[in-house]
Amino acid sequence: MAGTNMKPLRSLQDAIHDALQQSRPVLTHLNADTSWVLSLPYPVGASHPAGRRLFHILIDPWLQGPQSDLASWFSQQWHVIASSVQTISELNACLENLEASVQIQCSRSLGQTNDASRTHSHADVLSCIDMVVVSHEFTDHCNRATLQEIPRNTPVFATQAAASLILSWHYFHQVHCIPSFSNWKHDWKKTLPIPLPSWLGIARITTKKDALYFHSAILITFDIRSSSTDESIEGIIYTPHGIPADGLEMLSSAEPGISVLALLHGLHDIKITVKQLNLGAHNALRAQRVCGAKYWISTHDEVKKAGGLINHFLKRKKWTIEDALKEEERKKEKTGIDGPLADIRDVHFANLASGQSLLLH
Repeated sequence: MAGTNMKPLRSLQDAIHDALQQSRPVLTHLNADTSWVLSLPYPVGASHPAGRRLFHILIDPWLQGPQSDLASWFSQQWHVIASSVQTISELNACLENLEASVQIQCSRSLGQTNDASRTHSHADVLSCIDMVVVSHEFTDHCNRATLQEIPRNTPVFATQAAASLILSWHYFHQVHCIPSFSNWKHDWKKTLPIPLPSWLGIARITTKKDALYFHSAILITFDIRSSSTDESIEGIIYTPHGIPADGLEMLSSAEPGISVLALLHGLHDIKITVKQLNLGAHNALRAQRVCGAKYWISTHDEVKKAGGLINHFLKRKKWTIEDALKEEERKKEKTGIDGPLADIRDVHFANLASGQSLLLH
């Protein structure tokens, strides 16, 4: 299994510089749990706001404070590891400074004068968060306190239950329900939500057996490659609780084709008594083999400080990638079944800490 080149948030500028040079995405982990920023370089020739070179997607933001579902006596959690940024304003300032630095570097490379390379003020750029994605209605994904720090005019794309909850706040101007990938037939690009650029798409992958869509996935697709003969679109699969591996089989028949760049899926196997919550490393191994992701990045594995009644029934099995592979091999030998134990040495596995970034080549 290949190693990764992980950079802390203060070195994100270096990763972004490389991303622009190579037209590649950068993924940044905002906390130790499951809040992310996906930064996509604008494709060559695509329109973009003045002073901007990157399209920033904020995913499941929960930066600080407790999260509670139903009632605090029932379930309440806190981050144990501090988020790399404590507020949305702090995140936006970081992204603004990053964009300004990129502008200066680009101007210098073009031989422009200092006047021509003047950075944009805070008044010029109101927010560098271009889009918010919310995968579930639970407050560790759909955290009202954090979300309501985001400017109201930021487009929000959420799953159905999360979208209904967010709409009830009467805060955001645009809240869109993420369409189901199963309904995308033939040329799925024609069904993209209207507010998105033509080179960007989003969908939710669900399975029939999961009536509450707890084990589902968000698929973010994009075409940012400046020069490629490959007609397929790249995609990132984000599944914080895991999705049954066979639920990803439909991707192989998508038109245009989708090349899965990264799978965000946790390692830990988590249950409440016998109810499966997070599917864990073994399912992730199968899912990676089905979708063929180049990167597997762990998510939603923070062991948080927990309180409330439900905490007494929570069972967590911590897996490492090495232990999961050994267990898989042991089961194969015990049963004598020659299952799909494909060689995954070429997969880049990354377990990003709070504030670390990864350039996705």
